[in-house]
Amino acid sequence: MEELKVNRDTDVNEGDLKQVFKNIEILEKLFIKESKIFLTIGSTEDGKGSVHQMDLFVSAIVNRGISLSRGFKTLAESNNYICAVPIIRLQIDNCLRFYASTLVTDYNDFFMQYLSGSHIRNIKDAFGNKMTDNYLSKKLDKELFPGILNMYQNTSGHIHLGNEHTFMHNQIEKRNEDEMTMKTIIGGHAFFKVDQKVDFAFNMFKVTEFLLDLVKSWKYQKHKIETGNKNNTQQNL
Repeated sequence: MEELKVNRDTDVNEGDLKQVFKNIEILEKLFIKESKIFLTIGSTEDGKGSVHQMDLFVSAIVNRGISLSRGFKTLAESNNYICAVPIIRLQIDNCLRFYASTLVTDYNDFFMQYLSGSHIRNIKDAFGNKMTDNYLSKKLDKELFPGILNMYQNTSGHIHLGNEHTFMHNQIEKRNEDEMTMKTIIGGHAFFKVDQKVDFAFNMFKVTEFLLDLVKSWKYQKHKIETGNKNNTQQNL
């Protein structure tokens, strides 16, 4: 992938934006490739795969991750960034949920609690800490993904109605000492400059790329488990 590093001191254009969209599409293909790998680990000669409980959890995250990246790209290409930007926060949610599964003592027990409807924020990690979004985002920012805490906080501001929504559709047309004329746009959504659009798209790309890295880690864990099970079976023969 041709990676674009966004710098506000450097001019960006629509071509840069299209390149980020292209990179997001490439990530989708890599998610599918990675899923084929971890789902076939432990397969026997008759073609039957060894399905772990975590395979179901990871598969759900992968499917949601692909859908979110597609949704972001579709909305962004239609210039509807008011709807597109909150999707970055949803993709961060995928990262936090996956990361939570790596912090527990028994991930199978974690999956069963999740499957029974328990909120992950009420499930404790191996150190006894409740895995709230705030806790997970701070820990993830410190240990694996510097910058995700700031991204989490900034994109959360786009989920709820905030001052950025209030002012983006109002434009000051004339100002003097005595009066100010303001134009309010209703029904439009083209409020962002190209450098802002590239920033948004690049953030979506980076979060999705990081989610892919987390997904990749599962195949190593699953392979380790399968190898251990195989060795135990051979020792018992």
